[in-house]
Amino acid sequence: GPDVVQDFTRDGTAVLFNSMRSVYTPRFRHLYTISVNGGMPAQLPLPTAYEATFSPDGAKIAYTPLYEAFTQWKNYRGGTATRIWIYDRGDHSVVEIPQPEGRSNDTDPMWIGDTVYFRSDRAGEFNLFAYAPASAAVRQVTRYTDFPILNASAGAGQIAYEQAGRLH
Repeated sequence: GPDVVQDFTRDGTAVLFNSMRSVYTPRFRHLYTISVNGGMPAQLPLPTAYEATFSPDGAKIAYTPLYEAFTQWKNYRGGTATRIWIYDRGDHSVVEIPQPEGRSNDTDPMWIGDTVYFRSDRAGEFNLFAYAPASAAVRQVTRYTDFPILNASAGAGQIAYEQAGRLH
């Protein structure tokens, strides 16, 4: 199956990617790192992961454990609604970003400073939200009601995304 790049390790020596190379169904993927100089990939100790990003210090990984069912069914709220979990590489603990009653689809985790930004349909249309791990608080960053935010990506302390056919 395809290997999909997710991030670089914070020291820039390895690439983080997901792959179906060792799973029995295309519904699941695992995370791996591989040196930028080549070699054999190393699987991370997570049961499943679809999208992922390292915290600025590299000690944690924000990730979605499952694929995105909402790409087929808008406002999907079933058993595989996407969630974002934060994995601590030191003690192997996991914290889930809180979801509203009735669930939501949270995806595209992007770590900037001490905040995890992500796309979510928790307020109807997909918008950007921010999660502060220190306080466990979630706040809405954008408030679009007409078209969803798509293809969000972070870099250099900023987030770029598409909305209504325009880049923001």
